[in-house]
Amino acid sequence: MGILNKIIKTSGKEKDDEKKATDTKKKDTTKDAKKKVVSSSENSKSPVNKKSTGKAGKVKKVSVDKMPENYFDIIVKPHISEKTFNLSQEDKYVFIVSNGSNKTEIKKAVKSIYGVSVVSVNIINIHSRMKRFRGRMGLKSGYRKAIVKLAKGDKIDLMKENK
Repeated sequence: MGILNKIIKTSGKEKDDEKKATDTKKKDTTKDAKKKVVSSSENSKSPVNKKSTGKAGKVKKVSVDKMPENYFDIIVKPHISEKTFNLSQEDKYVFIVSNGSNKTEIKKAVKSIYGVSVVSVNIINIHSRMKRFRGRMGLKSGYRKAIVKLAKGDKIDLMKENK
């Protein structure tokens, strides 16, 4: 058994030597790549490229023009209750909206779907919570509400009859 252990140890040392050699090669190539990136950014004329040579990537800004065209993905459904019915007398309507939507998307969606002019949008996040049902714990899902205030004279008929 002593001879086999010596053979295994020597083969292990050879593998370690090979790993060290490849690691030094990788370090050399990464240094060369960094030099190439720095030299290419020095050649460019824009000052943005000179500053962005760090580890962090560029942050892309989403413009208002690139909003989704299907507005029914943003507005899930109107939220109808006694309290929201009373708010409709003040030209305020409540909708359940998708979690990723923002105020400008909601404003544009309500304007395109209902054909009304929107004055302001307020958003409320309703968090999920634990509920007990028949002795077992469950999770009541959360959602996002948007209170949309319309211009005077504009109305949305949410209670019309479906025939």
